[in-house]
Amino acid sequence: MTRASLTGAWPGADPVAAARDILNALGHPHRPVLPELPGRGPGSDPVGRAAVLLDGLAVDLQPHGWRLVPEPGMDHRRAASALRSDVNAFTDVAGDAGLTVEDLVLRVTGPLSLAASLWLPGGERSLSDSGARRDVAQSLASGLADWVRSVRAATGAARLTVLVDEPHAAAVLSGALPTASGYRTVRSIPRSEVRQGWTLVAEAALDGGATGIVHAPGRSGAGEQWDWPDLALLASEALPVVPPPAGPDVPEDPPGPSGAQDREGSGDDAGRGLVLPLAPLEGAGADPARWEVIAGWVEAGRTVTLRLPPPGDPSPAPAPGPAGADRPYRDTAVGIARTWARMGLDPQHLSLVVLGAPDLSAGTRHAANRALAATVTAAEELDRIRQDGGL
Repeated sequence: MTRASLTGAWPGADPVAAARDILNALGHPHRPVLPELPGRGPGSDPVGRAAVLLDGLAVDLQPHGWRLVPEPGMDHRRAASALRSDVNAFTDVAGDAGLTVEDLVLRVTGPLSLAASLWLPGGERSLSDSGARRDVAQSLASGLADWVRSVRAATGAARLTVLVDEPHAAAVLSGALPTASGYRTVRSIPRSEVRQGWTLVAEAALDGGATGIVHAPGRSGAGEQWDWPDLALLASEALPVVPPPAGPDVPEDPPGPSGAQDREGSGDDAGRGLVLPLAPLEGAGADPARWEVIAGWVEAGRTVTLRLPPPGDPSPAPAPGPAGADRPYRDTAVGIARTWARMGLDPQHLSLVVLGAPDLSAGTRHAANRALAATVTAAEELDRIRQDGGL
């Protein structure tokens, strides 16, 4: 069925309250996320959380960002402690409520963006040094496998999906990231090296017990030659085969006559996914190429997460209806279903769609809960449309 999830961070600084909010809103069959709370301060930001997963590498915090250092210090220990407390809080809240965690999503900054965001002791980005890039990717892969293993053991999650977030992918591949001086940019990284790093991290997550890999391959911007179709293709090339589910983990409603099986019969393509921001097919802000990517992915049996716009932004695919405080989410399901029909896609493939609430950390907890509830409502409406066979 169509599900809802969260693709960004959560407001506030209380991991117990955040876990309670997420579990209350995203109960089965939706996909709860281990909350990220950047409001807690340094070490709870995406780069800090990923940096402390590095196996054999240490970091500290400088005015310009996180830096690789020989030995872990106070900043490293604080970030590691925050990550542990997030997992413990989530586990305790689920246990106190008597909830069985069916699905859980862990979001981690990918090796490309992590290397772009970590600084060498000499003052340059680790991205600028091929050896440092290799060390970051290998260290992240090793540490991520251990983290996935420990989180799944602690939470008892039946299915655990790792979302590899690469916000700087387009900038790195385009050679658009500035050096420390700001007078030059870091040379672009070869496509083959990017693919190898992504595959390494994804395979490590699967080795650690993940049952799915979802890739959020960058956000294209000014001066970046890499667009969404190119990034999606590279992500597709890098995603390894996911072992097919068995027993109670088999999806309830696999699309098509062959279910979620890989076209080659070697794995579970529904366990591989892509995250794309929702955009209209035509009109202002249209991106038909993005919908071609979506069509290709769902027809291959893969999951697509559509990241909804932040609250307050215009709805990218609205259906006629009154405006309101939650307009970005109002009639979203109908808008997607209409585009789906215009693309000639099978309504049953809507079961491969996940509606993802965006980063909500900049607002209040009340506003975040409203946005997440609206995302769930939109996902449930889209699934009703799927069950009805379309609009």
